[in-house]
Amino acid sequence: MFAPVVTLYRLFFILGLMLVMSASVSGFAEENTCINCHQQLTELQHVGHNYTDWKKSIHAAKGVTCQSCHGGNATATDPVKAHQGVLSSKDSNSSVYFQKIPATCGRCHTNEFQEFKKSIHYKTLNRTGRGPNCLTCHGAMATTVLSYSDLEQTCSLCHGKPVKAAKAFSLLHTLKGSLKLYQKKLSEYKGQASERFVKMEKDFVQRYNAVQKKWHSFNVDEVIGEAESLIKEVKSAETELGKKPATK
Repeated sequence: MFAPVVTLYRLFFILGLMLVMSASVSGFAEENTCINCHQQLTELQHVGHNYTDWKKSIHAAKGVTCQSCHGGNATATDPVKAHQGVLSSKDSNSSVYFQKIPATCGRCHTNEFQEFKKSIHYKTLNRTGRGPNCLTCHGAMATTVLSYSDLEQTCSLCHGKPVKAAKAFSLLHTLKGSLKLYQKKLSEYKGQASERFVKMEKDFVQRYNAVQKKWHSFNVDEVIGEAESLIKEVKSAETELGKKPATK
C-alpha cells in the first residue's frame, strides 16, 4: 500500500534534480542536492518540514544544510544514495529522534548544550523520553525564540504559573536593553572615552553572553541573581559615562 507513495516520492525527487533552480541560497544550494530537490517538494506533507521552513531559518543564513542534522549524502544525485543513512525521526537511532535532539543541536551549540545537560528538563527527557528539548522553544528549524508572551503558555504545559522563569526572562530582556544603551552612549564619544569604559563594555558583553547561555540550564535563581547584578553595573557605568567621558 506504500508503493504509490514511494514511487511518487522518487519521481518528484528525480524531477527536482532535473529542474534545479539556478538561484542558490547563500551560494551553496547549487552543490547541495538535498536543497535542490526539497525546494520542489514544499507542498508534500510527507517530507516533514520543508524547504520553505529551512530557507527562513538562521540555519539557512549560516549555511547549515539538511545533512548536518539528518545525515545523508548531499552530493549524490541518486535518490537512494542521497538518503543513505537518513532515518525516520521515530527511529531511536536517528539523530533527530526526540531524545537525541539536544545532542544533535549540541554539535554546534556546545555551550547551550552543556548548560541544558545540567537541567532537570534534560534529566527528565533522558529518563522518561518525555519533556522539552530544543524544539520546544526554538521550533524544528530554529525559526523562533521563545517570547515573553509565549513563556507562560509553553511552561504551564508541565508546570504551574512560571513566576520565577518569567522574572528571569524579563531581566534578560532588561539587561540586553541596558547593554545596548551603554554601547550606544559609548559609541557617541567616537573613541574619546577612557580605556576603562571600553574594557567594561567588553566585560559586560562576555558576562551577558554567559548568563544568556545559563538560561538553558533553567536554573532561574542563578539567572535572576546574575542578571540583576549585571544590570546594576551596566546602568552605573552608563550613568558615569554620561557625566564625564574621561579621556585617555
